[in-house]
Amino acid sequence: MPICQITLSANAGVALQLGGIRLWVDALHDKAVSGFSTLSPELQAAVAVHPDFAEPNLIFYTHCHPDHFSQRLTQLAIEQWPFAKAILPERQFENQLLLSRPREQLFLPELSVQFIRLPHEGEQYANVAHYGCLLDGSGFRVLIPGDCAVASPALREFLQESGPVDLALLDFPWIALSKGRRFIEQFIRPRCLAVYHLPFAADDIFGYRRAIFKAAEQVQVEDLRLFLEPLQRETFG
Repeated sequence: MPICQITLSANAGVALQLGGIRLWVDALHDKAVSGFSTLSPELQAAVAVHPDFAEPNLIFYTHCHPDHFSQRLTQLAIEQWPFAKAILPERQFENQLLLSRPREQLFLPELSVQFIRLPHEGEQYANVAHYGCLLDGSGFRVLIPGDCAVASPALREFLQESGPVDLALLDFPWIALSKGRRFIEQFIRPRCLAVYHLPFAADDIFGYRRAIFKAAEQVQVEDLRLFLEPLQRETFG
């Protein structure tokens, strides 16, 4: 069974290693949003020299909200790693791949990626260009729905077509809300579940961390892990 390694930058930013491919998802952002965490100058410096964030093959953003995306930091990364493919649902860079259709697919020698347009959580964000993805590396399947609306019918339809997943990376409201927990158990059915988009302790002004510890006890998943600390690394297989 392939091994999948995930390392957190901040918020919902990760470097994911699956087979010989390294994918960054929403990894670089630097604007503080109340109640959440971003990459401080110190964390930016740490990420810049961390081996898990070296030589990305793909740099993907689910959407371009400031708690997920920094144009400046991403431009610097593209200049540092010129062979990385930048993939976004908005035009930000000259040589990026632009997601625009309801479904898109990318094939690499050791990985296939399906991108799916999904509704962002919150009616006020209905017009936000937002995509999730499903990775398949040698049969190990990883679902990353981004800030998708919890229990979205569009995601349910996609999962009914695509089948079960080995690992799902989900924002914390998915396990905080009963409808999210039911959706996980009925439609995602992952062997492993990683929960993120949580603030670091110093930024947790709304008490999300304490609440999510309790909610995690109610989720019927074989392997559930919370991403809570900068540069936290977890391995799944």
